[in-house]
Amino acid sequence: MGLAGAAQLIRIDRQTQFLRKGRVVKTTEETAYGVTSLWAEDADPHKLLGLVRGYWVIETQQHYRRDHTQREDHCQVRHHVSARNLSLMRSVSIFLFELHRKKRAGKKSLSDWQRKNLRHLAALITRLIG
Repeated sequence: MGLAGAAQLIRIDRQTQFLRKGRVVKTTEETAYGVTSLWAEDADPHKLLGLVRGYWVIETQQHYRRDHTQREDHCQVRHHVSARNLSLMRSVSIFLFELHRKKRAGKKSLSDWQRKNLRHLAALITRLIG
């Protein structure tokens, strides 16, 4: 019978580095607190860190890009079909960037890649069609 452990408070000291063109432009530090029901012997630091990172992986990979790089939260479009189409285009942009990033001369950040393609839109369209 799997009984949950007593609730325990955990503290996580977090350091975040913000990158621009592959260089650290800002570093922030914060302390976060959480509660776990794991027994003390099961709640080693590596396991707790893995659980916390696993929880936030979607936010840091997909949503962060959409919110900060593509400014999705600032979009004023309210018509549901148009909003869905814009979301699809943002997803395609992220997908194409990930394919390009793996190449040797690929841009290192999504915002740089998007800016480059906005300036040379014909080249991107030719690549997509051909």
